[in-house]
Amino acid sequence: MELKKAVDRRKSHLISRLIKAGFIKTHDGRQLYELPLAELERLHIDYKCQAAPQFEIKQVN
Repeated sequence: MELKKAVDRRKSHLISRLIKAGFIKTHDGRQLYELPLAELERLHIDYKCQAAPQFEIKQVN
């Protein structure tokens, strides 16, 4: 039961963050609340990677 509560809290947190970022549905039309935790985590990670400033990596001799 504790695990389910923790998963539900994490899902709720991620959904709130994604909604604030402008997400409403996935590209295939599913609502955020329909997604399992793993998909919410992936969507959030993808968003954070896109939102982060891009750094150019240069090799130093």
